[in-house]
Amino acid sequence: MLSIGPKMDGGPNIKYFEASETLAALEGVKQWLQKNGKKYVQNEPLTNKSLAATTVQLMQFQEDFFGIPVKCFLDFKPGGGLCHILLAAYRFKSEHGWRRFELPSGKNASSKLERVFEMYQNMEKALIGMKMYTLPIVYIRPDIDKAVVIKLKDIIRRRGGQVVDSEESASHIIYGSVDPLKEEYGRPVIKKR
Repeated sequence: MLSIGPKMDGGPNIKYFEASETLAALEGVKQWLQKNGKKYVQNEPLTNKSLAATTVQLMQFQEDFFGIPVKCFLDFKPGGGLCHILLAAYRFKSEHGWRRFELPSGKNASSKLERVFEMYQNMEKALIGMKMYTLPIVYIRPDIDKAVVIKLKDIIRRRGGQVVDSEESASHIIYGSVDPLKEEYGRPVIKKR
């Protein structure tokens, strides 16, 4: 098994993206981009390693600010989630005359932050348009502190989600806080073979 998430602190697993199996899997993504996004990647030195590095950079920023599911970044098949994420990113980069992706790390402010947010919105729209991602429909359980509910609703709405009044119509349910023991911490994994 190869863990797709690193340690307890989250963030993309750089070793996973440096692994030879991952780099080989990115070959289909590279070929798809060269065929379907020729206009936007023709001046890019596209290699499997550069795609891996770009993906890690995009994943880290999105984890800090957005909610695009990690499974979309790990969908390496031609025409899959990663292809559409990268195509939208390269298109945006090309149309705005960026020489390279300049994503601020962490929660640091940047003069380009608004433009970067716009690029991620374009990536999200591309995934939604291809029916690879749907915005969450969230039910917040009534036992959650009212001050927390206000903050949650604000976050959900800013990210394009919808808050509903019944569990049955929700795609996501938010339960009261749980403080798991460190030894009970879980992380999704990819099973190989």
